[in-house]
Amino acid sequence: ARAVIEKSRRQLATTLHCTPEEIIFTSSGSESNNMVLKGVLSLGDHFITSNYEHPAILKVIPFLEEKGIECTLIKPDNNGIVIPESVEKNIQDNTRLISIMYVNNELGTINPISEIAHVSHEKGILFHSDAVQALGKIPLDMGDTPADFLSMSAHKLYGPKGVGALFIRKGTPLKPLIYGGGQE
Repeated sequence: ARAVIEKSRRQLATTLHCTPEEIIFTSSGSESNNMVLKGVLSLGDHFITSNYEHPAILKVIPFLEEKGIECTLIKPDNNGIVIPESVEKNIQDNTRLISIMYVNNELGTINPISEIAHVSHEKGILFHSDAVQALGKIPLDMGDTPADFLSMSAHKLYGPKGVGALFIRKGTPLKPLIYGGGQE
């Protein structure tokens, strides 16, 4: 079983143009999303996302707000695309994380993730993208896309339900959801 998991990790890393050490497996894209939001943000932080994200992002917002995290929801433009300038104008001194989905699951619009990630990094802010709808449908190159985190799910590629993955750029801090074991 371990050999199959490690082979899968290498295959996914090859697809994303990253190292196998930057891939961890989860139970779903939802778990990957939750891991990033809950593992990065803490009391006093500000979080930016869009108002048309998957529920695996939007339904975490009340939990974050209870923890003292301020959240800003960006509206996409009339074409259903999140514009980098609209993200940039909402950045605050305490903005810690920006999360914008790669491809919208209802409209099919593709957001300019590289540009938004560049805006994020210019301000020293971590960037996450839910790429569940993008993996296997459009090229994803983590060498060219400066995202710190990228969430994925196997069932969108005819893989088994209950299997997700998270790209974590080497050196990016992330607290685990579950403490006490070395398992993914």
